[in-house]
Parts: sequence; structure tokens; C-alpha cells
Amino acid sequence: MSGLIIVVGVLAAILILVVTMEYVPTMRRGKAAQALAESSVQTDDSITGLRRALIPMEKPVQKYAGPKMLKKAWYDLYWAQIVDKYVGWTALQFVTVRVFAAMVGAVVGLVVFGNPIFMAAVAFMGWQYPAMGLGGIARRARRQFQSQLPEYINLVAAQMSAGISMEEALRRTSRSASLPAKWMRRVIQMAQGRTLVGQIVRESEESQLPELISMGVQLGFIQRGAGQQLLLAQLSTQIAADYIGQTEMRAEKIGGELVIPMVLFYFLPFMVSLMMVIAWPIVVGML
Repeated sequence: MSGLIIVVGVLAAILILVVTMEYVPTMRRGKAAQALAESSVQTDDSITGLRRALIPMEKPVQKYAGPKMLKKAWYDLYWAQIVDKYVGWTALQFVTVRVFAAMVGAVVGLVVFGNPIFMAAVAFMGWQYPAMGLGGIARRARRQFQSQLPEYINLVAAQMSAGISMEEALRRTSRSASLPAKWMRRVIQMAQGRTLVGQIVRESEESQLPELISMGVQLGFIQRGAGQQLLLAQLSTQIAADYIGQTEMRAEKIGGELVIPMVLFYFLPFMVSLMMVIAWPIVVGML
């Protein structure tokens, strides 16, 4: 009976982690909350100290970590750093932290439960938790970026209507507070000695975001053609339509995706607990 309670507790903890990282929206914070959050952020010294402590683990982790795993971590770190999270982290450092968290989870699971099955479960939670945290931040950053990109392109087109060049319009609109403007500031900073549109194409390929890749390619054609303002407006409409379509598809899939977690984490433990409560007196009576 106590083992069943432990299993239900572990499953409930996993469910809470999944729901927290995947489905809980980011709430807008007021000035007081922002001040408290900024005051609780770790200093660069403490982050550097953590990385320095894990440096001996990086070489074996790099040896056994697959390129696909490192690429996934780098991709999520790219978007997390757009919103000023995990600044300065590399994919290897992040995977090393996951390995370290899994080792700590294994030791805690072995000490607390003394059972290899629960030790493996806690180690798996330690391995997954950092990835879920980073993945949630990156996913929200990408979706926020996608939602603001059409408006940013419209702003560029409006600037061009005043008779300025496309590159100058991109530079001026990069001063706004949206994520696309922040991304553009990063592109401008890295485009020293290169053409701005060429750097946009390179940076969009690194981001692996289809909307950005499409925008970079089309900006290259728009720069060499006529009717740039009209073409930018059409590009904005296309990106907005793609984003709306993706949002509708995600909304349709949520119901189906929640069925399996509900059955696995709620219905099955409930039925097993109910059957144990009903069957336990019968088994004791037979003995």
C-alpha cells in the first residue's frame, strides 16, 4: 500500500512538472514584481562558479552526448537568450547540467527510497527538469516572436512609406520594445562589415524558425526589386496567416494531447487506489 502511495506521488509530481512547463501561461508582471525578480537574479559570478565546477564533466559529456541532443539544446538556448535567460550558456554546459542533475536525483532516490526503480524515476526527473524549464522558456519566446513578427514587418513598411531605404527602416524599427526588434538589434550588432539583409538571412538560418527563414529569403528578393512597401505588406499578411493557422492547429490538438496524461496520471492511479481499498479487506479476510 505504501509503495502504491509513493508511485502515485511520483506520477503526480511528473504531472505537475509537465503542466507547469507546457501549459501554464506567462503572467504579465507589475513594476514591483519585476523589481523583486531582478533582485533575485543570480549574479554572473555565481553562474560562472557553477560552470567552473562542472568543467571536469564536460569532456566525457561531449564524448557521449549525441549531436542531435546538443543541437536541440543549442536551439532552445538561442531563443531563451533572446528573452535574456541562460545568457552565456552553451549547449555542452546545459547538457552537463542535465547529467549532473540526473546524478543528484539518482543519489537522492537511492538514499530516500532504497529501491532501484524509484532511484531511476527520480534520476529521470532530474534529467528532464532542466530541459523542461529551458524548453518552456524557448517555446514561449518563439510563440511571442511569431505573434509580433507581422506587426514588426508592417512597422518597417510604414517607415519605408516615408521614402527611406529598407535597411534604414530596419535600423529605425529595431529601437522598439518587441522581440523581433530585439532580434533585429542583435542582427545589426553582428552585421559589422556585412550587408544587413545578408546577416538577416544567416541569423534566420541559425534560429531554425521557418517564419524567419522565409522572411530572410524574401527580404533578399524584395531588396533587389521594386514595390518594396507592397511586398513587405504581403509578407506580413502571409506570416500572420501562417501564425493563425498554427495557433488553430495547436488549439485543436490540446484536447487530444491531454487525454493520455489524464488517463495515465489521474484515472489509472484512481482506479488502482480504489481497487486496493476494496480488495484489501477481502484479501486480509481470506488470509
